[in-house]
Amino acid sequence: MKFVELDPIRDLLVQAYGTSMGSGSKPETEQDINNFEQKYQVKLPAAYRALLLEFGACNFGDPALYSVKELDWAYPEFLDAYREYEKEYDLPDGLKLFPIGGFGEGSMAVLDESSGKVLMLVHDSGDDVPLVEIESDFCALMTMHAESAIWVEEQMK
Repeated sequence: MKFVELDPIRDLLVQAYGTSMGSGSKPETEQDINNFEQKYQVKLPAAYRALLLEFGACNFGDPALYSVKELDWAYPEFLDAYREYEKEYDLPDGLKLFPIGGFGEGSMAVLDESSGKVLMLVHDSGDDVPLVEIESDFCALMTMHAESAIWVEEQMK
């Protein structure tokens, strides 16, 4: 099954998921994704959904991208955290954020569906604004991850 959202980087993703770093990932089922979406009354962002269906979660980069099972705890955690951030910070208007992954130090990767940008929701950001752009779009993030996984695999040879 092919998904247009990933077409420009599909060959790169196939190569990256074939590395030792990507070998543990398994595609999600349409049923599991539908169950999540129904449970939380949300729709996964199209490119992220396509990645999960075709390749599975991505654990060969930082941020590691969530599986549906991980989303089941991460999504409500994100909603709680974001409500707190809204009380503390003057956040930009018009954001439509969805959590897609986590960083090792506790921050979350979120996709802003209104702009397409991938942002970091910074854990314990102090006085700074808790949102930092990490990539211009989802395909740019996946390109970075894929190229890194392929590079590491080549270094191990």
